[in-house]
Amino acid sequence: MIEVSVSEARERLADLLGKVQHGGEDVTIKKHGKPVAVLISPEAMEYYERLEDAELAREVAAIYADPEYDPNDTVPHEEVWAELLAADRADLDDAKS
Repeated sequence: MIEVSVSEARERLADLLGKVQHGGEDVTIKKHGKPVAVLISPEAMEYYERLEDAELAREVAAIYADPEYDPNDTVPHEEVWAELLAADRADLDDAKS
């Protein structure tokens, strides 16, 4: 994997894209020494999306396989939205730290 700073990525973008497209390389772009972005091929992205979908399918299957799962046990949508918003706020707070 190639690692470059943001300024180097700006200067070498065409070259880096060529390395991703034709050389099969991944490129990590860093800002102040921390990764902020990764350049990957469309094929790699599709592969990662399929992995994500497969993981989600496994999680759903595990829920249905749980003997305590009750399809009639529902949660009001207001409660779901409140939990999602709280999780988003926590993620934002973590990102700021």
